[in-house]
Amino acid sequence: MEPALILKYIILTCVTLGIAGLARWARKHPNRSKEHPERVRVPKIVPIIGWLFLTVGLLMGLLSLATPDMPLGAHIAAWCIFAGGMFFLVMYRNFYIVPGAHEVAFRTAVFGSEHVLPYSDIARYSLRASYGQQILSIKSIHGTRLSVNIRTFDVAPLLRAIDYHQVTGRWPDRVEVTRQTQPGRGSE
Repeated sequence: MEPALILKYIILTCVTLGIAGLARWARKHPNRSKEHPERVRVPKIVPIIGWLFLTVGLLMGLLSLATPDMPLGAHIAAWCIFAGGMFFLVMYRNFYIVPGAHEVAFRTAVFGSEHVLPYSDIARYSLRASYGQQILSIKSIHGTRLSVNIRTFDVAPLLRAIDYHQVTGRWPDRVEVTRQTQPGRGSE
């Protein structure tokens, strides 16, 4: 066999194993916000890819502006790569999910609008496979939608509520805590 072909296969194998290792590590160590540890964010590979695209797009854009005979397609491609990097960074900055015992709170990736979806307001839910990943999609009675990869994001409380709903036909009830008066203090 030719040495260049062997080197090509070795590099492809190393890159594939590296990507698989990063994906496995990201699943075992979810990315949590430092200020709010209950919030699970997208994996850290997303901003790395964003900064890579941003840098490459900026360098390509500057090169295309500095070269007088550069075709228009090179200008467009450079700024599209730059915009893609910005999108990845905005998505990383905006998105989080907080599955609780009776509700799921999340912020959308694109516009950053925050939602709190009580499980009792879920109208439809489905679990489907997409490219080997399990995607949970839910829709509330108010039209709010959430689709999340259950291998990337730990949504165990939501999955337990769905299992409860499938068995009983209703969503888990919130336990109301009544305030009791302490002796000698009277009612507050």
